[in-house]
Formats: sequence, C-alpha cells, structure tokens
Amino acid sequence: MRIPTTKQIRSLEKDWIEAFDSPWGQVLMEIAGRGAAMRVLKMWTESPGDVLVLAGTGNNGGDGLVVARYLTLWGVPVTVCLIDRKTEGEQLSIKSSSKGGQALAESDQIVDLRMATQEGQVNKDILAKMNVPMRVIDPASMLSEHRLHDSESGAMLSDPVIDQIFFDTTLVIDAIFGTGLTRDVEGVHRRVIEAVNRSGKRVISIDIPSGINSDTGQINGAAIRADETVTFGYLKPGLLCYPGTNHKGHISIVDIGLPEIPDNLPDINLSTIELVREMLPIRPADAHKGSFGHVLCVAGSEGMSGAATLAGLSAMRTGAGLVYLAAPKSVSQQISIQELICKPMPETTSGSLNLEAVKKMKKQLDVVQAAIVGPGLSTDPETVDAVCQLLSEINCPCVVDADALNALATKGEANKNILPDTGEFVLTPHPKELSRLLNCSTEDIQKDRIKAAIDAAKKFNAVVVLKGAMTVIANWNEEVFINPTGNPGMATAGAGDVLAGIIGGLLAQKVDPMQAAILGVYIHGRAGDLLSEQLGDAGLLASDILQAIPIAVTSIKNANRSRLEEDILDADAS
Repeated sequence: MRIPTTKQIRSLEKDWIEAFDSPWGQVLMEIAGRGAAMRVLKMWTESPGDVLVLAGTGNNGGDGLVVARYLTLWGVPVTVCLIDRKTEGEQLSIKSSSKGGQALAESDQIVDLRMATQEGQVNKDILAKMNVPMRVIDPASMLSEHRLHDSESGAMLSDPVIDQIFFDTTLVIDAIFGTGLTRDVEGVHRRVIEAVNRSGKRVISIDIPSGINSDTGQINGAAIRADETVTFGYLKPGLLCYPGTNHKGHISIVDIGLPEIPDNLPDINLSTIELVREMLPIRPADAHKGSFGHVLCVAGSEGMSGAATLAGLSAMRTGAGLVYLAAPKSVSQQISIQELICKPMPETTSGSLNLEAVKKMKKQLDVVQAAIVGPGLSTDPETVDAVCQLLSEINCPCVVDADALNALATKGEANKNILPDTGEFVLTPHPKELSRLLNCSTEDIQKDRIKAAIDAAKKFNAVVVLKGAMTVIANWNEEVFINPTGNPGMATAGAGDVLAGIIGGLLAQKVDPMQAAILGVYIHGRAGDLLSEQLGDAGLLASDILQAIPIAVTSIKNANRSRLEEDILDADAS
C-alpha cells in the first residue's frame, strides 16, 4: 500500500488536473467532498444532531464546503464556520449570515470573505445561494479579554468567544488545514483547534487532522484530535507516524479517481499481510536442519546472558536450522539451553569478548549462512574494538544490533567504512542508538523518522530498522516500509533481542535482507499483538514474545490482518 509524500501527491494532482484542463480540479474537490460527506452521514446517523463544519480558506476548507452542501441536501442540519486567515492577529469576533430568511449580525462579512482557490470560492457561493447558515471569525475584540489559562501548564482552559459555537453541535467537521502544513499553528486557528479538543464533541477530520505535518506526523503547535479521519486517494505518512497517528482516530480512504503514484523517491509503503505472506520462506516436506540455514549469534557479557539466549532462541523459533552462540566463556557456562550450540570465547577481565575471540568467530562464520552481532555485548573498550574488527570481515548477511551499534557509534564518521559494502547488513537501532550513529539528537530522529532511517541506510549501505511504535524499515534506494503491528506491551526488556533473532533466522533461510527486515518486524509485532489480546498491554515478557513467534507465523499464513489494516480495509470497503 503506497503512501505518497505531500510533494508527490500534489505533483500527481497537479499533473492530473493540467492533463484535463482546470475544471478537473473542481471535479476532484466534488468527488472528495461527496466521499467525505458519506462517511460523515454514517457517523451522524449513529447520533443525529447539528453539524458544524470548520473551514479554512484553502482547498481543505473547500472540501469541507462540499461536505456541508451534501449534508444539507440530505436533510442534515449544518452550520459552516469560516476561519479568515487575516485573524492571525490579536482580535476576534464571530459574524453570521442569514438563516431561514432572518438576518443575523454582519452578514456582509460572509459575502466579502473570499476563499484562497477558485474551487473553494465556487463552493462557498453555492452554499450562500442555498442559504446554508455561515459564520466568519474575524477581527473585533482583543483576544486577551477572553483568555483563561492554567497557571502551571499555560494551557487555555476556556475561550468564551470560540467555545460558544460548539454549544448546540453534535458533530464537528475539521476542514481547517489539509496536507502540507509546515508552520506552527497560531492565533485564531490555534484557538479554534484547542476549543475543538476541549469541546468533547465527535470530530471527523478531512484528509488529515488540522495541525499535523502530513509527512512526519509532528504536531505544529496544536492539532485536532479526531474520532475519524477521511483521507483522499492515499494514506499520508503523518497519519502513521507518532505523535500524529494518535490524533487520527479511525481511518477512511476515499478513492477520488487519481492514477497510481509514479515510481519516484522516496517510495513509502505500508507493510500489509498480502506483502509479508509472500516473503515467508518455503519449508519443503523433505527438508532437514541444513535446509534452513545456520546462524552465528555473537552476544552476551557478564550479567547479560539473557540477551544472548533470547536472540539465539528467536532465530530458531523463526525457523533457522541451527544456532551457534558465540559468548564469553564465563557466560557460556551459564547457558543451559539445549537447542543452542555454545561456542565459548576468550574474554576480558570484565567478562566480555576480547580481541582474541575475533579469530575464533571468523572461523565459525565460514560454516553459517547468517550472523547476529550485538545483543548484550557491553561497551568494554576492547570489546568495542573486537566487534568493529569482526563486522569489517563478515561475509554473510548480518544483523547489527544493540552494543554492536554502540560500538560503531564510538568510531565517529569512520564508522561508515567499517561495514562491508555488500548491502547484506541489517541495522536495528532504537532512536537513541540511531542518534549516535548519525551524530544528532534523539529529538531530531523522532521529528522525521522516515528521513532518519533513509539517511542511515544510505550512510551504511544497509537496511535500517528504526524501532519504536510504527517501526520504519528503509534501504539505501529510499524504499521505505512502515510496520502496522505491535503494541505498548512490547516495550519490555529483551524485546529487541527477540527481533534481532527473528531477522537473523530469516536471513539464514536466504530471505533477502530488506524482506527479512520487513517480515521480521511484522512477525515480531504480530506475536506481541496476539499476546496482548490474551494478556493485555502490561506485563508481557520478551520470552512470551519468543514463544509466540510460531503462532504469529501461522497467523500470517492464514492471512489474519493487523488491527490497523482491518481499520483501513473496513473504511475502504464501505
């Protein structure tokens, strides 16, 4: 499922409109608005009442005006509130048009306010001729006279001028800002958004909740919290990236007749059950353990035998035929898992791998099909040197996780030359680890997770799995997949070690590195989701996730969709 950037979707719409002359823009707005109106009507019938359409002066507002027209024609009571962009200053009042033939205050203001686009203006003029009640928020009285803030947080607790418009409203349509918003929301627009969130009314957002950056999911000062988002043509990255995805509610996709997105970059997609099912390795009936590959898991240090065990066993649970566990000698003696073949390695005085271990591990690499390096290795200086030396000489597909990533980070810019230029490495950082690799802050990573993953993939010529809610998988060709599985219960010690093992097990079965990352993350999250359904989101253990791996794989084979996919499918089908 392709997820275009704002630039890509606007280019597509522009080319499509120009190919059929300017009236096609009006047609697109009509189709989009009618599709959104049908979703609004479905929600309205569940609890009828007055509907308020909050419309900006751009194309998103124009879409909202089309919604208002159809709802009016279908007998739904609708009021439109237009938010004049001129009110970014310090003054505010509300002026209303005629309703039912009875003049209200300052109706000329409605006539004078022009929409920013021709398409929007056409739809505003139609509403005026239909005598649909409209209001305009415009300069009148000082904002400071109506502000009441919480003394500690600074949040606005009430806003009498704005709050009054929600008194008789059952359902709010958010058509204030669409995609492409990059500046912070200020002035009256912010006041309206805060009032919507304060109102407790049900909200449907048009295309994307106003205030969300459609490419990154970042909140530009303030953002609508929607019960449902009706988006047009395609999903938007900001609907799937935190914190924006917390504001979207249920997702509906309205097909407005756009062609497919051209093959341009970045190529962002949602991992779906149809995709990952095709990636599952085949297991022939006459297979033996050598058929499914052997893994070398380089992991563990004093006190961290659990990380090594979780990674090694997860590779086996995913289907690898055999796992060698290369761990410091003292750690190997603590591991009694019969299915793992322990390879005791020379160690430092602190109980971690030393430089002498590299030679032994290199010999072991000659008899395996994949490697996992990093879980629980520690950041002992000698271990760091040993890990970097080992990574530079690995000649098979390899997962680089945890302390192996930290080891790379200690080498500064030189780290990009450590990994062999084979394209067969999969890096699995969480945001803090990636910030060290890219020499930036964790906040910078989280502000644009897709870009951060692509940047790292290009730097290391590797597949990068940026862990976290809605995990991002990217490669150096700017192919990106956003994972829909997983839940907060998986925020538990050792869960990352399990993921590294899953990906390593898939690599051993000769799954392509990019596909192993996409499939591995999906399996990991599905295992967590199955457990969450049984046990809840608190108290899950990494060992629970490990045990659920085969059940998750079976669930994928049976084409059981994730909750997010079901949400989108249900909305799309309706």
